[in-house]
Amino acid sequence: MTSFARVCAELDRRRHVTLGFERIEALLTAMGHPEIDLTGIVQVVGTNGKGTTALTLAAALQEMGYPSGAFLSPHVLSYTERVVLHGSQVSEVEFAAAMGETMELADRKGIPASQFELLTAGALGMFAAAGLSWAVLEAGLGARHDATSLVRPDAVVLTNVSIDHTEYLGETVEEIAEEKLASLKPGTTLFLGTDEGRIVDLAHSTSRRLGARLVLPGEAGENIPFPGLAPYAEDDVRLGLAVAESLLATSLPAEVKEKVALDVGKALPGRFEVHEVAGVPVVVDGGHNAAGLSAALAGMRQTYGERPLGVVFGVLREKDAASMLAGLNREANSIVLTRPESERAADPAEVDLLHEPLDRKEGRALVVADPVEALGVAVEAVREMAGVVLVTGSLATAAPVLRWLREA
Repeated sequence: MTSFARVCAELDRRRHVTLGFERIEALLTAMGHPEIDLTGIVQVVGTNGKGTTALTLAAALQEMGYPSGAFLSPHVLSYTERVVLHGSQVSEVEFAAAMGETMELADRKGIPASQFELLTAGALGMFAAAGLSWAVLEAGLGARHDATSLVRPDAVVLTNVSIDHTEYLGETVEEIAEEKLASLKPGTTLFLGTDEGRIVDLAHSTSRRLGARLVLPGEAGENIPFPGLAPYAEDDVRLGLAVAESLLATSLPAEVKEKVALDVGKALPGRFEVHEVAGVPVVVDGGHNAAGLSAALAGMRQTYGERPLGVVFGVLREKDAASMLAGLNREANSIVLTRPESERAADPAEVDLLHEPLDRKEGRALVVADPVEALGVAVEAVREMAGVVLVTGSLATAAPVLRWLREA
């Protein structure tokens, strides 16, 4: 199974949520436990900003002379986004060879591993083969049952906690935080990226109970501007840099911080990615929960001031669309509801029932199922008033729009 297209199709077919470590443990055992060959493993957990933080940390370690890699999820445009080696995404050939071999091994051993478990094991195998010093793993869902937790990370980075994935993680911020801290073990170092009081208190009590070490790393490079980054992403980049400084027990040179921030800003698609259509600025951002969407809206105002805002919004079924729409209703001049590119997509006509415009005379939001067509409608709605457009709600909404924008 060496064709990149075939490997991706097989990974798509095996996409489902699994809980428990039996499958990933069996798979890593069959592979000879490649994670043992890695000198340092860092797991990044949290509600938002995990990918940016993880990629920043890996890039900073790499720039300081420590061969590093990152395992990220989900991808937007290509599966190759998920594995970064020595500061670069792996090629389609490298990805297909490693993941194809991992799937064939799982099938031969009768291990019914899911997509995420296969990707985690395959990435660890690639990291070990590359002789890395550090592997940075972005957790997929929480931490208690996440495949990335089985490797017993040396350090855990908690970016932030807000309401998301309540069907798996709990209904309150405290419950969700407990799930995200569940990979802590005696001797683990916890780096905390939020100063929210209840999360700080919970981190302190959990660390004391387990014998883990808590570090509040603060920010690195607070006096250095990072042009080109999404406004909200600056905090995630500074967190990743600060964790690198703590792990290496040294300050990073300003030029290293600037280079890392520049590289990270270019590497992750769909994170406040700016384009232009018919003279209208279009920002594509995969904000997929109320907190993420709020950050994207704040970024729009910081970047474009009070210019009229048109929004293309598509969301997955399990998300709290009502809370997300509440924020949009306060900010947007027009909203076009669309269908994300996912089998879990919410029907935009049903989402429309949750939409409550500020002015009842405006009626319902527009519903345009195809995201690219929805973008055209949103652009036309604000073009004559010198407005801007935000495409958001899910990375699965961002993906088809970004493909079209990059090919246009």
